[in-house]
Amino acid sequence: MNKVIAFGLGLLSIAVVHSSAMPVAAAETAGGACINDAARKELTACPGAGPKEFDVGKHGNQPHVNFRGVAPVDGKKKGEIKPGAPTESIPRDERKSRLQARARALLVTEIQGLESLFASTPKSSPDRVELARRLSEDYVELESAAFKEKTQAEIDRDTLKKTNPAGAGQKQTQANSAAQIMNGARGKAQNYYSLIKNEYPNYSKLDEVLYYLAYEYEQANDNANARKVYLELINKRPDSKYVPNAYLAFGELFFNEAMGDPSKWDLAAQAYTEVIKYPPEKNKVYGYAWYKLGYVFWNQSQFEKALNAFKKTIDWGNTYKEQPGASKLADAARKDTIPVYALKGNPAAAYNYFHNISGDTPGSDTKTFQMMDDLGVNYLDTGHYPEAITLYRDLMSRDRNGDKHCVYQAHITEATLAMKSGNKDLVKTELDNQLKNYNEFKNANHTAESKKECANKTAALLTETGMAWHLEAVGSQGQRGTGDQKAMTLAAYLYKKIGETWNAQDFSTFEFPRIVKEDWPTLYKIRYAMADLLYFQQKWAECGPAFDAVVAENPTGPDAPEAAYASVLCYQNIYEATHKGDTDKKGMGNAPGQAKQSEAQKKAEDDARLRPKPLTDNQKGMITAFNRYICYIKPVDAQGQDQLVEVKYARARTYFEAQHWEEAAAAFREIALQNADKDVGIYAAQLYLEAINVIGSHSNPPRPACYDDMQNDVPKFVELYCTGEKEKKNADQCVSLTKVSCDIQRLKAQKLVELADKGGPNAVQTYEQAGNTYFELWRRFGEAQLSQGQPGQCERLDEILYNSAKAFQAARLVAKAIKARMTLLDPRYKMDKSDLAKKATYEIGGNYQAIAVYDQAAEWFEKFAKENPKYEKADQALSDATVLRLGLGDEEAGIKDAEMFRKNYGASKPTQAATIAFAIGAHYAEKEDWDKAQKALEDSIGYIDRNAAPDIQVQAHATLARAYLKVRHQNKDRSHADYAKVRKIWENPADAVRKINDSYPNEDEAQKQKRVGKALNAVGEAYFAAAEELKKETVDKIKFPVYRGSGTKEDVVRHINTRVKEWLEKKGPAIEKAAAEYKKIVDLQPDAPPKWVIAAGSRVGLMWGDFVDSFRAAPIPESWKKDAEMRGVYFDALDAKSEPIKVQRAKPALVTCLTYSVKFQYFDQYSRSCEEWLAKNYKAEYHVVDELRGAPTLSNSGLDDKPPPLTIGGLIWHPQNTGPAEKVAASSVAAPSDDQKADAKKGDKAGGGKGGVKASANAGAGGGGGAKPPKGATVRPLPGGKKK
Repeated sequence: MNKVIAFGLGLLSIAVVHSSAMPVAAAETAGGACINDAARKELTACPGAGPKEFDVGKHGNQPHVNFRGVAPVDGKKKGEIKPGAPTESIPRDERKSRLQARARALLVTEIQGLESLFASTPKSSPDRVELARRLSEDYVELESAAFKEKTQAEIDRDTLKKTNPAGAGQKQTQANSAAQIMNGARGKAQNYYSLIKNEYPNYSKLDEVLYYLAYEYEQANDNANARKVYLELINKRPDSKYVPNAYLAFGELFFNEAMGDPSKWDLAAQAYTEVIKYPPEKNKVYGYAWYKLGYVFWNQSQFEKALNAFKKTIDWGNTYKEQPGASKLADAARKDTIPVYALKGNPAAAYNYFHNISGDTPGSDTKTFQMMDDLGVNYLDTGHYPEAITLYRDLMSRDRNGDKHCVYQAHITEATLAMKSGNKDLVKTELDNQLKNYNEFKNANHTAESKKECANKTAALLTETGMAWHLEAVGSQGQRGTGDQKAMTLAAYLYKKIGETWNAQDFSTFEFPRIVKEDWPTLYKIRYAMADLLYFQQKWAECGPAFDAVVAENPTGPDAPEAAYASVLCYQNIYEATHKGDTDKKGMGNAPGQAKQSEAQKKAEDDARLRPKPLTDNQKGMITAFNRYICYIKPVDAQGQDQLVEVKYARARTYFEAQHWEEAAAAFREIALQNADKDVGIYAAQLYLEAINVIGSHSNPPRPACYDDMQNDVPKFVELYCTGEKEKKNADQCVSLTKVSCDIQRLKAQKLVELADKGGPNAVQTYEQAGNTYFELWRRFGEAQLSQGQPGQCERLDEILYNSAKAFQAARLVAKAIKARMTLLDPRYKMDKSDLAKKATYEIGGNYQAIAVYDQAAEWFEKFAKENPKYEKADQALSDATVLRLGLGDEEAGIKDAEMFRKNYGASKPTQAATIAFAIGAHYAEKEDWDKAQKALEDSIGYIDRNAAPDIQVQAHATLARAYLKVRHQNKDRSHADYAKVRKIWENPADAVRKINDSYPNEDEAQKQKRVGKALNAVGEAYFAAAEELKKETVDKIKFPVYRGSGTKEDVVRHINTRVKEWLEKKGPAIEKAAAEYKKIVDLQPDAPPKWVIAAGSRVGLMWGDFVDSFRAAPIPESWKKDAEMRGVYFDALDAKSEPIKVQRAKPALVTCLTYSVKFQYFDQYSRSCEEWLAKNYKAEYHVVDELRGAPTLSNSGLDDKPPPLTIGGLIWHPQNTGPAEKVAASSVAAPSDDQKADAKKGDKAGGGKGGVKASANAGAGGGGGAKPPKGATVRPLPGGKKK
């Protein structure tokens, strides 16, 4: 590849996003393209905006920087911060704390009343002075209220000035009115205070009156009168608690004057000193006086005294926290200590000094560290850089885990820059420290705000310094630089660190105080500047990625063309250095046919190994540069064309090595098809096939279209590279191409199956496509060859036909599946003796069964079992044949199959053999041929008891017991005996259930639950039979005595007290005993069978209901019949006697009966009787709804459905629904039809019971659902698999 592309190019700067390349595991729809659109767009997309031409001569090949300058970090001269006004004050007016804030109107009303009362009060009255004091305080309150109104009105006025001038004027009027009221109220307060002072000199609270009179003068700026009255207070009442306040007032007045006249500082100090003479326990202004003394000393440059005064303030605040404003005043003193300490204190001793006054609790340094930080900022602001460095290093060592640790380092860096700007090595070291601190800080446990501040500080320091050094070295805007290599290297180093540390979004949030805001850098400018420096230093491995970053940042920016062109030059040098010799012409060993079929675990390992790798920075940069070149370079000569092909090959190879198979395949294919005259063409063809084979073999879901692409392209490659002289030149490659064709089609079929196995709306069509692909493979590479006695061109042709049949079967194309299997069994092809041919024999039976050609299905099953008695599924085949023969009415053949099963498998599979024996009897019972059912079950019941699972045993005995009752010559004793055996088997329900589950280890939980449900139904039948017998022998024989007397009262009473009483005493206990027998059904474990719970509930409820109704049959004397009142009383008495039985016995049982009937949608004569009784006796709650159900014997739930014949597992036969797979060991039988699925769902609906019956309680054996032939029917298939 040429090292330099020295000609003009049409170039548009773009950033290709390689990280989004689709992985091998990406989802792809069935029948979709092998190479997705995203991969093709990655190779072909070119932007439609930007510069269309690039003239190297005109623009030059050296980038330019476009920023003006950075303000230097100049050292400041040492100075000091002058004290301003104090930042804190304390309340001097205690009246506000005791005066209530009342509405002005209410306050005015009170004042008017007090004024009237005061005017009418004689001067000699002792109340007059209190009235005057109260009036003065009310006026003070009115003054305060007016002041608040004035202040709020002025705030509102300022808010409305711009948006609503008229409203602002109204607010000003309100403020003026409030000011007038405020001043008037203040004057009134002064008058009444003065009245008390003048007229009541001995008033007990005269000191307070004097203080607040002076205070009111002070508020009115009448300082002369204020001083006069304060002095009067001190002289007249020297023991008053207000004396310290009066001295403080003098201090405040002098302090304010001293701000303009320094000569007054001493007077202020004298006044404050008088205040602190009074002990702090009773002196609320003690701390404030010390605080103001600190300011006085500060202004007089007496720093030691100032620090001491502030410390006294802090001590007072800590000791007397309950004093008003004490804590705030202490905090203000701490704050003001800092600038004073900066002028006098030692930075190394700052921690010990501040820790004593910071207010930190034991074990905490938070406030101390904050005071130290504030001191450091003061040092920086006043040019005390050594002191700042000392301070912050001490602070960093102490506050290692604090949120400001990074900022401390930033301040050290700032101070270093200010002091040592000419020592770049020292500055770089400090900047590295800053960056290291930031990287550690951002990953540590700090707040988001502190991390953001750290980032901004660090970015600003690195950026401003790098830009300053850059400009120093290269110059800008016509000014020549120094050309200092060290400055460029260090600047590039800082730029690189910036680009590695922050992204564009984060960087855009930073502020740069040393740069004019219009020139604030972006990451784009930083990247361009870095690339510019790397380019001048010829650091190609670094400059390529650097220029790519510039283009990616702003593809249409003014610097993008030069940057894009420079990146091509950089990457050409990088690619040539990494692909010396012919290393870029070799594959990785993943081409079709190069590796044997992997097992599942090995395939999973390959899938993981071949997943796309993240592109390295160099790979991303190469692809970006090569894409630009391919998009916009239009070569006009042979040399330029060769150069373009080499660039394309280098791009494809880069994708290939990163295992971005789709991009690599598309790129190599283009090269191979369009450049057969180039040496790289045949290598591109091979690498294309390897890449596309990986996509087809290891995508998830699979992409069979890849094999279509290979099948179409391989002949083209053979034509291009394996004909004429080229065949000899490319001999090795041509042999590989010839062998690939067969494997391609087989892999395609396999991947179609894998794709369909994942499901989805197109799964059936995909299975069909797979079946056709396998069968076409047989026809193309095996049919003609094998029929002529020649070897096939593909290996394992029997497997190909077998998989074709399985795919067709999964696609529900049963006729095609049969055809494929028949082909496998055709002796002309000499594959009919293979293991797969044997399996096909069994599966053809399943196919015929699926399309309801039951006689053919039975024949194939019998053929399979006869020819392969020891083969897997031979027992299943014979079992299925038995079921089908019985369903077809061919009882002789069915019994013959059953006998063969018992002969062949009775010893090894006794449970299944016993189940089949029961199935014969159940078959006759289903047909209601009770004589044959009795005989079949009597002949086999012993074998069933010895070998069958408990579920089959109880069903067999229950069916036999029912047969004894149904035959012409009933045998009740035998029936009772078999029902008793059923109950005996279920004596220990948990043990019976465990045995059932253990007998069928290969069944899932649902199938086992169905078996338990069938067993429970039989057990329920047995218990119901016992209860019925008990009821018949006891309850039914106790008849209500008929009255045949004279009808007189005495005769009726005699009858009731004798015969009726005797009936009552016998009937009730008999019903109780029978009900207890029925209740055994409800108590059955693990769940009660709904059908028999309904029947039992009906019986018990109606026994009690009939018992209640019998009360009405009691005779009534003739004389009472004519007396309505007496008759009513008599019948009410009967009802009252019978009602508890009706409510507590009959109704609950019948409600349970009806509830189960509705819950399981099961209706018979028992549920009907429950419904009718409830509707008759509780009309408001229950009613008969014949119009919703039809006949009372209708069953909607399947609880009474006649069971189809059973498999050897005891369940109704239904075909497995398995899709084909490449592995020959996989089993396969016919898939169920829609009718079969509907039957299965119908059978599955049964369930419920107390606590939720887990399985169907269907009468008879088996479970599940499945298609069965009509009695005696023989169904033949029509062409295409349809049935008549």
